[in-house]
Amino acid sequence: MRFFQKLDQLETRLQVLIEGSVARLFPEYDLEHDLAHQLVAALRRGTKQHPDGYLIAPNLFTLQVHPSRAGLLSQQEAFFDELTRSLEEAADETGLCFLSPPVIRIVEDAEMPLYQFQVNAQISQEKLTHTTDILIEPESGVHYIPQSAFLIVNGTQTIPLESSVINIGRRPDNHLVINDPRISRVHAQLRAINGRFVIFDLDSTGGTYVNQQRISQYTLFPGDVISLAGYPLVYGQEAAWPGETEKYDSPDGNEISPNGAG
Repeated sequence: MRFFQKLDQLETRLQVLIEGSVARLFPEYDLEHDLAHQLVAALRRGTKQHPDGYLIAPNLFTLQVHPSRAGLLSQQEAFFDELTRSLEEAADETGLCFLSPPVIRIVEDAEMPLYQFQVNAQISQEKLTHTTDILIEPESGVHYIPQSAFLIVNGTQTIPLESSVINIGRRPDNHLVINDPRISRVHAQLRAINGRFVIFDLDSTGGTYVNQQRISQYTLFPGDVISLAGYPLVYGQEAAWPGETEKYDSPDGNEISPNGAG
């Protein structure tokens, strides 16, 4: 398929770009291979098909690194400018559309191993900063809870999210208890980080999906559709996207019990 062939070519191009620029600054990483591969894999996972048939590419990429590496990476503005330019060129060549020019943000993650990094990508309808901006988001000890955040569970019940950590699963001691056989006893966790809710899969059997893509962790935006092994939830905030929750025809007959999530 032309789309995937072009992404393979993009990965090769990015390897050359990375090898010729920042790879020498981080000899402990295999940057030219790992970063290029993770960027393209995130682009591939995050691309969605619009009902009209065209493909929408993720425009927000986050590069999670250990805090000791974030400062040096943030100084490589020319490199990240070239990286986002390559992503835009690849989008033009493959027929992808960005809602806004792509942005790469560096996120400090104290739990990330020193010599590892992780790339995530998502489609953001928010107004993003210029493509050359590098934003370091520190992992601070104070985690602000997003205002007026909520989950629409199974299309029938709205659960306000008023705690910084919310465990979801079938076991009775979870904050949000979902009595459904598809749900693991401890399935997923919502955690407020830097004013956003991030959902983490807790090694569940059936998996955690956001917008039909399986994830291990994902920063949520209003309107994101979550599936816990097929069980539907929709994340919302005060400025939620209108009409998003109406897309779900929810299954019946399952018990939902907020146990401390409100």
